[in-house]
Amino acid sequence: MEIREYETTFIIAPNLSEEETEQVIEKFKEIVEKNGGKDLETEIMGKRKLAYEIGKFDEGVYVIFRYKTEGGTGIVAELERRMRNDEYILRFLTVRMDLELKKPKKLEEKWAKKKQKIEATKAGPEEGEEKKEGGEE
Repeated sequence: MEIREYETTFIIAPNLSEEETEQVIEKFKEIVEKNGGKDLETEIMGKRKLAYEIGKFDEGVYVIFRYKTEGGTGIVAELERRMRNDEYILRFLTVRMDLELKKPKKLEEKWAKKKQKIEATKAGPEEGEEKKEGGEE
């Protein structure tokens, strides 16, 4: 089966105590692990100002989960369903990262081909062509 990498970023309401915030994070960690998530990394970015007010809050606690799964997107659907129904989650976003990791490789290959073409044109005229001297045309 294909291994897929995901990153889920979510914002927790700032009116919770540190213990309650940790409980919310642990609850979602368990959901990821129970549904087959592997190599779960958690990054708690802390309380930050929001770009716009959400539900009378102008700041929130940002958390990022990075995890891998085998096969389908069932884990993502379940995680997002639970976040949608949780009153303490203000917003969430899940991004599939393994597709994003492939893009830089393709871009590198594309730029390498362009670089070869540029170097070939700088190397000089090809066989059968004459160089133009000084001011002669």
